[in-house]
Amino acid sequence: MKALSFYQPIAWMLAHGHFVVDDRTWIPYYRGPIAIHASKTGLEEYIHYCRQIAGVDVPDMVDLERGGIVGVGELVDVLRPGESGGFPLEKRAYSGPGHYGLVFANVAPVTFIPCRGKPGLFDLDFDPRTYQAPKVIAPQRNLFD
Repeated sequence: MKALSFYQPIAWMLAHGHFVVDDRTWIPYYRGPIAIHASKTGLEEYIHYCRQIAGVDVPDMVDLERGGIVGVGELVDVLRPGESGGFPLEKRAYSGPGHYGLVFANVAPVTFIPCRGKPGLFDLDFDPRTYQAPKVIAPQRNLFD
């Protein structure tokens, strides 16, 4: 499955369906299932944007998971710069004029799955929709016991 990294709280907003469009400076030619990866970086000013512009009571930064998969959905379209696609500003992670709007659909949060992110679209070696966390076994005591 493909994945795309987002700063928090944008990843949380997308995974919970509050944002439908994310603006990027590049065009992905991929369409299809996509995992929403929360990067380790969070931007506090985005918290204010989400609360003030989008009107969503997003969790505080310390409560947002980072460094892993937080949701899955589909990347269904890309809007040209200046094109709204009929989506109000409150549904868009707006970055400014001249950006392409990546349109997401059928998004849902998943139980947090730690993994490294990468710039741009990247491939996961697992499917977050069916992921099973490894079972933790009791640690070995002492090698000589």
